[in-house]
Amino acid sequence: MFAVIRQNIHYSHSRLYREKQAQKAGGTFVLYWMQQAQRACHNPALDFARQTAAELRLPLHVAFVFSRDIPDAQTAHYRFMLEGIAQTGLDLKRQNIGFHIMVGNMYDCIRSIADQARVLVFDHGYLSWQRAIRDRLYDSAALSRCDVYEIDTEAVVPVHLASSREEYSAATLRRKILAQLSLWLSEKTANSEALPAAGAECTPKSEYSGSLTHSAELWNWVRRQLNMGAETGPAYLIKSGSNHALDTLKDFITHHLQDYATLRNHPNLDIQSCMSPYLHFGQISPIQIIGQICEDCNVPVEATAELIGAKAGLQGTQQSIGAFAEELIIRRELAMNFCYYNPDYESSSSLPDWARKTLNDHLSDPREEEYSLSRLELAESSDIYWNAAQLELMHTGKMHNYMRMYWGKRVLAWCPSVDEAYSILAYLNNKYELDGRDANGWAGIAWCFGKHDRPWASRPIYGMVRYMNAAGLKRKFDMKAYIDKWH
Repeated sequence: MFAVIRQNIHYSHSRLYREKQAQKAGGTFVLYWMQQAQRACHNPALDFARQTAAELRLPLHVAFVFSRDIPDAQTAHYRFMLEGIAQTGLDLKRQNIGFHIMVGNMYDCIRSIADQARVLVFDHGYLSWQRAIRDRLYDSAALSRCDVYEIDTEAVVPVHLASSREEYSAATLRRKILAQLSLWLSEKTANSEALPAAGAECTPKSEYSGSLTHSAELWNWVRRQLNMGAETGPAYLIKSGSNHALDTLKDFITHHLQDYATLRNHPNLDIQSCMSPYLHFGQISPIQIIGQICEDCNVPVEATAELIGAKAGLQGTQQSIGAFAEELIIRRELAMNFCYYNPDYESSSSLPDWARKTLNDHLSDPREEEYSLSRLELAESSDIYWNAAQLELMHTGKMHNYMRMYWGKRVLAWCPSVDEAYSILAYLNNKYELDGRDANGWAGIAWCFGKHDRPWASRPIYGMVRYMNAAGLKRKFDMKAYIDKWH
C-alpha cells in the first residue's frame, strides 16, 4: 500500500531513508515529528505524512519539541526557532492538521504519543546527535504498533543516494550530483487531499495550550519549561519564519542576484542571499529557493545542472544562478556528506592526512600572537579586519561568507595547537551564528584547516594549508567601508 502512496506523491526516486512496518498495526492517527524541516510547505516528510493520512482516512498530527537536546544552542537560537515554528503551527492548523508544541527530551516526548499512532513519520538529520535520537525511536520496541518512516527533506539530492562514501572535494561530489540533479528538481509535490478533522486522538500530557498568534506568550512558556535565564546578547535583526524567508529570497532575486557571481565576495556589499539562517532552521526548502529563482528569471529549473557546470563561461544572471546553485546545492550537500560519513566532524581528526601532517609539522613555528578565548570573543585582537568580522557576527548572528573564511584561518596564527584553534572556532561559530551548529558550520570550520581543499605552497604556521591575509583583503575589497560598518 505505501508503495502506492509514494507513487502518488511522485517520489519514485524516493526520499525515504528507511522504513519499518508495525508488528501489529494499531493507532488512530498519523503523526509527523517535525524537527529538521520546520515548515508547512515544500516539506517532503509532511507531504508523505499527509498523503498517508489521506489514504488511511486518519487525522494527521504534527508534533514539535523544544529541547535542551540541541548541543550549543543559545537563547537567541531558541527564540528565532520559536518565532518560526509559531508561524508554521498556524499554517498547519489552517490545513486541518493538528499541531502540538512540547518541551522536554525529544525521544521521550515523541515516544509518549507515537505509541497511540498508526504511522510515525520523521524528517532526517545529518548530525550525530540528530541521528542518535532517530535511531533510538526507529529501534524502540515501544513503537511496535505503528509503521515508521524517515524522510530526507533538506538535501536536493538525498545524501545517502548522492554518494555512498565521504567525498574528498566539491569536484568529486559535483559530478555525482549533476548526473541526477534534474531528476530531483523536477519532483512534484503531492496534491492536497482532504483530511479527516484532527481532534483529540493525539493528547500529549504536557503541551502548549495557548495562542500561537502571540509569540511572547509562547516564548515565556518555553523559557519557563526549559528553565532558561534572562535573555542576553543582541536582538538579531533577521526576522524568523517561512514568510520572512520567502520575502528575503524575493528581495535577493530582485536586487542582488544579477551581481552575485561577480560581487558576492565583497565584504562591504550586501550581495549575499541571507538564506543560511532559514535553511538552518528548515524554514525554507532548497528546492523552493532554486525553483523561485528559476521562475522569476524565466529559466527552466531543469537547466540548473547545466548552469552549475558551465558557470565560468556564462555571464550576467545565468552565471549568477549557476554560482548561487553551486553554493546552495553542491557546497551545502558536500557539508552534509562530510557530517553524514565522517563521525569525527567536530574535531581536527576529520581533516585529510596531508592537512594534519603539514599543520603538525609547523606546530613549533612561532605564533604571531596568542590570545585567550575571552579576548577573541570580545574582538580584542590586533587584526582590525578580524575584529570587524567578529563584531558583525555578534551583532547580527551572521557573518559575510568571505570574512568567515578569513576569520577562521586567522585563528590558526594565534593558537599553539590545531585542536585549540578548532575548539575556539567551534565555540564562537556555534554560540553566535544563527546558522551554526549544522553541517555547513562544521564543514566551514574544517575547511579553514584544509578540508575539501588541496595543498598550497608551504609557509610558516599554515604549512600547505591555504593562507589568507589582510593584504589580500585590502587589495581586493573596500575594507575601510567594512570596518566603518561594524566598528
